[in-house]
Amino acid sequence: MLVRPATNEDAEAVFEMLGDFATSYVPERAAFDRSYPAIVARQEGELLVAEDNRGVVGYILAADMATLFANGPVTELLELYVKPSSRGEGIGKSLVGTAVRGASQRGAVEVTVPTRRARGFYLAMGFESTAEYFKVRPVDAGFREQ
Repeated sequence: MLVRPATNEDAEAVFEMLGDFATSYVPERAAFDRSYPAIVARQEGELLVAEDNRGVVGYILAADMATLFANGPVTELLELYVKPSSRGEGIGKSLVGTAVRGASQRGAVEVTVPTRRARGFYLAMGFESTAEYFKVRPVDAGFREQ
């Protein structure tokens, strides 16, 4: 198994997995096609894929953010997905490990991950629970300034 930076040629495999990963959103192909090449090319984080003799079997998306509070950049692991047929083989751990090492090489002072479903996975890897995430879509009527 090889973990490597994603390329534009991996788009089909990543989009297929994205459809299974996303539970709160429905991935739209046109939006994906606009975003994917920019994500592959950017320097503020990384998109990695795990590949074995079956092809691309997983991916992770990490984004670097400048912060004031943490005294340096923070890397957030935004998406991690491994195909069900490949789970239990250490692929997720390899993707996270490679992303954390990359964050360190880029100068990140901390790596964070928002998750509901994978709490135990990250705790077992040495992450600690530190925050609760909230979200609002800017176009939603649910946002209220007071």
